[in-house]
Amino acid sequence: MRKRPVLENFSKKRTILSWPFILRASLVLLIFGLLASFLIHNATAINQDLGRHLKLGQIIWQTKHIPNTNLFSYTEPNFPFTNHHWLSEVIFYGIYTAGGFKGLILFTALMGLLSFGLVFALAWRRKYFLLTIWAAVLSVGLLIERTDIRPEIFGWLGLALFLVILDRNKEKIKLSIWWLLPVQLLWVNLHISFVYGLALIFIFFLDRLWARRQTIHLLARKKKIDSYIATTIFIGALLGLISFINPNTWRGALYPLSVFKNYGYAITENQSPFFLAKLAASPTIIFFKAALVILALGFIVNWRRFNFFYFLISLLVTVMSCSAIRNFPLMGLIILPVLVSNFSQARESWSKYFVWWTKNRLRPWLRLLTILAIFAILIGSIYCIVSNRFYLKWGKADRFGLSVPMGAAKAVDFLQEQKISGRMFNNFDIGSYLIWRLYPQQQVFVDNRREAYSDDFWQSVYIPMQNDAATWQRLADDVYRFDYVFFVHTDATPWGQNFLKNIWQNKNWRLIYLDPTATIWVRNTASNKGLIEKFGLDKESLAKKNIEYLLGNNINSDSINDWVCLGSFFKNLGFNDLALPLYERAFSLYSQDKNLAFTLGTLNLNQGKTGQALNYFKKATELDANYEQAHLVLGEVYYQQGDFSEARRAWEKVLSIDPGDQQAKLYLDNMGLIPFKK
Repeated sequence: MRKRPVLENFSKKRTILSWPFILRASLVLLIFGLLASFLIHNATAINQDLGRHLKLGQIIWQTKHIPNTNLFSYTEPNFPFTNHHWLSEVIFYGIYTAGGFKGLILFTALMGLLSFGLVFALAWRRKYFLLTIWAAVLSVGLLIERTDIRPEIFGWLGLALFLVILDRNKEKIKLSIWWLLPVQLLWVNLHISFVYGLALIFIFFLDRLWARRQTIHLLARKKKIDSYIATTIFIGALLGLISFINPNTWRGALYPLSVFKNYGYAITENQSPFFLAKLAASPTIIFFKAALVILALGFIVNWRRFNFFYFLISLLVTVMSCSAIRNFPLMGLIILPVLVSNFSQARESWSKYFVWWTKNRLRPWLRLLTILAIFAILIGSIYCIVSNRFYLKWGKADRFGLSVPMGAAKAVDFLQEQKISGRMFNNFDIGSYLIWRLYPQQQVFVDNRREAYSDDFWQSVYIPMQNDAATWQRLADDVYRFDYVFFVHTDATPWGQNFLKNIWQNKNWRLIYLDPTATIWVRNTASNKGLIEKFGLDKESLAKKNIEYLLGNNINSDSINDWVCLGSFFKNLGFNDLALPLYERAFSLYSQDKNLAFTLGTLNLNQGKTGQALNYFKKATELDANYEQAHLVLGEVYYQQGDFSEARRAWEKVLSIDPGDQQAKLYLDNMGLIPFKK
């Protein structure tokens, strides 16, 4: 009789490697593998803001001082700047010193996986493991919006730790709740998202206040206080005070409330997903919309066991995500335990309605098919990511692996090799990289910290000088006295594209360098005569340079992004004959891009090659049957060819996609008397 527990334990050990366990473990590994494959990609952030983070980390480490003014720029060097992520920059610099960019990529991936792992463990329900997996897929779909090397990765970890610690203390205050204090102390110096920690503890307090209302009432009648609530209030107050322990003290603690007051330059990450969805398709926005519906459904079906805490934090991240896509990852972390909790509890609450299903013979087969479908989806997704098919499909510059994109590196090398110096004009996107490569020898005109420059600078100087040639002439010659221009031509803003057209036509400036990312221009003066004679690029020399690119020199021949960027530069200048072969090369590398097909159709049409244009427009509509613009232009081409029936079909297709399209309505109204053949 005494040996029975031993036999039972032995039996349990033998079942550890049972098929159900292996199945669950495999799915969990695949989920983490899916997230890891997204997190491990080339360091595209170096061409965004990573360079500035590394330079600031270096300065802080070497000087033991945190700069509080805009020391990198000569335009507004004394403008106050609140550095809310200084500790992240020091950590990034230390990792870069030890392991380079590969080390930074791996560190970011590990931080992301750790954060996800914490909330996944919190959400895990063995009985409902398939539900957990599906919720995790939705979570990953939101996390991938922000996978670059950025300080906000520490915000992921801070949020995950808060969720786990608060969950462990929801019934009884334990020693673990005190871990919130050091987490908040680090978080407030790592990233501005520390404010979410304060929001969570406040929502937790409200939730516990409601849950313990009867206990509080009974104790109040005895003139006693609830020690649980008192401790929660005390912890919340300490967290608020700890938020002031940062180099900027009260300014740093209150900075989240004022960060957007001086924000005179709009960027994609701070835009609403509903606005961005009108401009271009995005996988994360699709996941976001799905998450909204499923999240709401979860609270509806679980109304009997309504979780006030989960509802309020879900509402918080939903509102924040609706205002800016940069908040998607925080929503992704929070919805994982929320969805699993709501749907698993709803299943138990409504269990009597599922009795028939538990006895149904089809249940195990359907469950097997579901598991096989999940395996297929996860394995297929990982394959699409590591083979870069996902990035090609969505037109992203990311590529799986530990590489560092060339970006503007060759352009800066050229600048240094030719000893070009003086006052530089540069655009928003490349400022941080130039800081990394050139500071302190040279200062930039601007970098991509919107809050580090006055609102007046953006609206009265930076944008107008690119939009208007006369304003550029005045500011460039009389105010700033630029010696050269370093401009990234991948800048998709209207003013950025206008500037390139204006400066090309300006005889006072000459283009001396061009690659798939950057351009360098110098003044057309006697002092630059040697540079211009040796490197000057006009239409004729650009055509020769184009041939060199097509022959495989000075460009990554396998990089679709390089071909498209270079082609876009020529297209913007009106050199369609130069742009066309570059886009054709890109399309030969990946022929499933509807936008490439449409652009090729447009270029061929402008060149008078109607037949080829028609084929490309057809290809675009084949790749996306709801490609409204392609159907509209396809109808125009048919109309020009005299094929009025096909033109009418194309325009009616446009109206089936968007009944409010005025151009298609106008075309069809004008065709009223033309017979239509079905």
